[in-house]
Amino acid sequence: MDALSEKEVELVGFALGNCVVEISPRLEKYLRIVHRTALELAVQNQFGVEVGGFWLMGDQIVQLRRLPEYYAGEEAKNVSLAVEAYLAAQMKGII
Repeated sequence: MDALSEKEVELVGFALGNCVVEISPRLEKYLRIVHRTALELAVQNQFGVEVGGFWLMGDQIVQLRRLPEYYAGEEAKNVSLAVEAYLAAQMKGII
């Protein structure tokens, strides 16, 4: 299959929703921080009130993934794991 015949899919964003995040108990406290930060970064009604919701777009996803930079050592690693688990749970069923 050559490059021209391959279809590329790029995630532009998604609406935050209720989801189950599978994470170890030691990371639960970081998950609260990640969720709160995601809500602060999200754009409400990005595509109008008809679609509604809090939307996390590509730029906000990049910002969320930078959250571990504000922590040191082991905490930074834990926050990073919590961010990725949160994003995976939010996007489950989308990709």
